[in-house]
Amino acid sequence: MNSFKRAMTAVGTAVVIAAVGALAAPAAHAAPGSAPAARQAALTSDPETKSVPVAGKGATIRQHANGRFLVEVDHEDSSANQTLARVEVRRAGTDKVVAVVDRFTSYYDNRGTSERWDDRSWYQGDDQPLVLDEMGDYELDVYTRSGGIHRSAGRSTYAEAARFEVKSSRQEFSLDALDTQVTGTVTAVHPRTGERLPLTGARLRAGLGEGRTDGVSDAQGRFSLSVAALGNETALYLTVRLVSGHTEVTGTAPAKIRVQKAILTLTSTAPLTARYGTGVPVLGKLSRLADDGTVKPAAGQRVAAGGIARAEATTGPDGTYTLLPRVVTTGSVHVYVPSNIGNWVVGGDTRTATVAKITHTTKVVEEKLIATDKYGGLTFSGKVLVDGITSQQAPIQIQFQIAPGKWVTRQSFTVPYNKTFTVKVTTPSSKYPSDGWRVYTPGTSNIGPSTGAKVLRQTRAQTQITGERFGPRPVVKGQQLYVAAVLDQYTPTEGFVPYAGQKVRYYFRPDGATVWKEMGTSVSGANGAVSKKFTAQASGYWRIRFVDADAAHLVSTGLEGRIAVTG
Repeated sequence: MNSFKRAMTAVGTAVVIAAVGALAAPAAHAAPGSAPAARQAALTSDPETKSVPVAGKGATIRQHANGRFLVEVDHEDSSANQTLARVEVRRAGTDKVVAVVDRFTSYYDNRGTSERWDDRSWYQGDDQPLVLDEMGDYELDVYTRSGGIHRSAGRSTYAEAARFEVKSSRQEFSLDALDTQVTGTVTAVHPRTGERLPLTGARLRAGLGEGRTDGVSDAQGRFSLSVAALGNETALYLTVRLVSGHTEVTGTAPAKIRVQKAILTLTSTAPLTARYGTGVPVLGKLSRLADDGTVKPAAGQRVAAGGIARAEATTGPDGTYTLLPRVVTTGSVHVYVPSNIGNWVVGGDTRTATVAKITHTTKVVEEKLIATDKYGGLTFSGKVLVDGITSQQAPIQIQFQIAPGKWVTRQSFTVPYNKTFTVKVTTPSSKYPSDGWRVYTPGTSNIGPSTGAKVLRQTRAQTQITGERFGPRPVVKGQQLYVAAVLDQYTPTEGFVPYAGQKVRYYFRPDGATVWKEMGTSVSGANGAVSKKFTAQASGYWRIRFVDADAAHLVSTGLEGRIAVTG
């Protein structure tokens, strides 16, 4: 069981709920008449005397792997200040109380299993397993401490070692033979005598694939149920089980699908036109060769499409289907009957539909880099053409190349289709030197993408200031401090190289200030090195900027560095 007990203050201590001043619980062996006589009389005369009906998820008797039968109540039955007091067990269809459970452990399961819902919480009568004197169906009434009652909160079958003998009038099933008559008996071990006896009046459910039929066993434990498969199952099993409660006993009988030959036709034979990214209707009909040799519609069967796009559809009552493969390119759509295990019809030649034209594709044209400035501003123009009528706007991305075939989006815009656009972006930092620019439109869910054919080159070379040094740290007021770095320029062939003979400017910002003040200039040496000394006056931040760029270069700014001034 994927669950844990809900703890109180002591680690690992289960929450045990006992009714204060409530009806004394019978022993683990809850024989008929074990409920107090006064309570029994009240139930017999008026089952809801002095009670207020409350809503709830329900209660059940669950048989656990160790064979014990335990009462369980969903937490919802005791929510909204309706604290659980007890559960009374009575024979189905009567008011005779045969057992009372009033001590419960709280459980919580947030992982789920094949038997439980995720995040389920419930109470379980661990300390009071049911050992009843008679097998059969029982009903459970849930009582709360505030006087509420959920009458018939659940119905369960109490049956030790239940066993089914099951026969089916049909073992092979086809779309022309979906039903069968299921007969058999259900027995269980009598809890007092130990004899295996017919289980009388037990609610049963026969299942054939997804088909279901309910019934009740007679006085000899016999049953006869007519059940039919739906004809769209991928696997077929015939089972009979107890409906009430959670006594997990199942009887089975052989069941096999007898496949029929598929006959697949296609009515969408003309070349198709589709809008980009939308489903193009591909129509046809699926028939089958019936058991009597005639051709009949294959209703409720799967048809699939492959090729340039995939899709699946289920045929209608007359065997017709409509596939809607989402296409983004021209080409062939192949229609076929899937060959999965468990199909009711198989075979049928593959049919091919042709998508000859896709509308609402796009093309980027007339892209240009029309202006640059020394601060890295780039102005681009261009046009995005769309093949089709649309009121949408074109999403575009201005991208730069950092390695062959590797493009990075610098900035995104939305512009009109079929009209010239002009947008401005800034050059990325020198950490990502650009090797060309392009215009790209990613399209939308129903308008295609495209990439401009031109690689646009920046006419200005990038520069960078690196290797910044500031010192000494700290420095005594009135003494000399220095600020130094290296100025580089980017070349497509060698990358960043020293940029000699260029004027740089030095700036200072005192602690607490927001404005930078220019303090002096110097010229870069042959190795690109720049440096300058200043008289220390106050603590603050220093930086170097290259702002006197010519028409072939971009400006750059170095990192800031703080020097503390003492004395």
